[in-house]
Amino acid sequence: MTTPLTTSPLTDQERAGADRLADLWFPGTARSPRMTELPDYLPLLGRGLAANDELASAFREIAVLASQAPEVTAETVATWPQDVVEGAFMLLLCTYYMSRDVRTAIGYPGQDRVPVANADPDQRVTDELLAPVIARGATYVPTPGSVR
Repeated sequence: MTTPLTTSPLTDQERAGADRLADLWFPGTARSPRMTELPDYLPLLGRGLAANDELASAFREIAVLASQAPEVTAETVATWPQDVVEGAFMLLLCTYYMSRDVRTAIGYPGQDRVPVANADPDQRVTDELLAPVIARGATYVPTPGSVR
């Protein structure tokens, strides 16, 4: 088990921009919580940054731009390098949905391992489910030099 992160892995400038981006992209609704108000916001942000260097680099770059902007709006962000913004958004999006509070708020039960023997009838393969696959037939396409 990892030790929870209690401080931000970002510089003060990056953290200020990160908070502005989080509030722009995940402001909270009647159903889902505001990202910066999540109790596990900083630990999850740290995990997100540690998970992928390329996305972390994009996020840090955009966070600095956000910290320097007089106002962070969708229109402002649209003027920044699109590929870098997309990387930053992907990191923050994944971080947001890692939060148990968010998953609970939206009613996502999480993944469950259900052995076939314990599966409900709607989780089992039926003839009706297989019929279109069988009707379609094999889809194997041999490649040069392949042996089958």
